[in-house]
Amino acid sequence: MLSANNSTVISHTVTNPLQTPVYVNDATVTVTIKDSLGVDLPGEPWPVALPYVAASNGVYTKSFNPFNNLIIGEIYSVIINVTGTDGLKSECISKEKAASRIC
Repeated sequence: MLSANNSTVISHTVTNPLQTPVYVNDATVTVTIKDSLGVDLPGEPWPVALPYVAASNGVYTKSFNPFNNLIIGEIYSVIINVTGTDGLKSECISKEKAASRIC
């Protein structure tokens, strides 16, 4: 979820079913966030690298400072790109609606 004025953690698990074990711990993983018009969300130098979490079985994650430019109700594309050292390439796009966090 993209929550205005709150820190956001973006995580992605990388696997390759053609290798054993399936978890990929040596890939380059990046994320880009675009608005509904395909424009990069202001405030970050996209794409941003998601570092590998040591001993995590393929988990790459980053905590972002609050995205102050989110528009509540807007649909954003969160685009994760993976390039593995073995030639693995992947792109994952999820649609996220910006919301106010209610606690």
